[in-house]
Amino acid sequence: MIVMKFGGTSIGSAESISEVANIIKANIEKNPVVVVSAVAKITNMLIALAKETSQGKGGDILNNIKNIHYEIIEKLDLDKELVSDDVKNLYALFEKYKNKNINSKILDEFKSFGERMSSKIVAAQLNKIGISSNPFNAWDLGFVTNEEFGNAEILDITYEKVGKEIKNIGVVPIVTGFLAKTQEGEITTLGRGGSDYTAAIIGAAIDADEIQ
Repeated sequence: MIVMKFGGTSIGSAESISEVANIIKANIEKNPVVVVSAVAKITNMLIALAKETSQGKGGDILNNIKNIHYEIIEKLDLDKELVSDDVKNLYALFEKYKNKNINSKILDEFKSFGERMSSKIVAAQLNKIGISSNPFNAWDLGFVTNEEFGNAEILDITYEKVGKEIKNIGVVPIVTGFLAKTQEGEITTLGRGGSDYTAAIIGAAIDADEIQ
């Protein structure tokens, strides 16, 4: 098994995502586990959105985030329903915290939407070209951290959980980089560059031949 990690620039456009899917397909015999970042610039936009939300603004940024993803999906000729729940949930989060203080815990929830959407798009593109694939939130595979929101540390129990879950999947998993949850089920992020950290953790957990 190998781990393949693709950063935001690698999946920054429909063309890039199409190319990424082809690269994964070319390595299918190595049983790849794929880790993805958010689409290019989306994490920064989500951080800006959270800041604006606390001031009762941010509608333009929110619509821009939605439109960027919908445009990519449209160009790939995929179904917009792919990310409709995430878009709805992001809008709900925006409404919930308008004019309210946003701490690091709430900010992590805002930041999580980039990977949650990109993983679904990449998995859908793989299925379109004949490679069975499913998106996975890292926390559903066993990523557990402490409560240091914004720069969380992985707990040791993660390795065993992740190793077991991934070996039982049976399709190409597209895993959200950067994300995890606390033992209480609250979303955390692993700090900037966190997707590389996610890939390294998975590599160790499955005893990967290589991390690319």
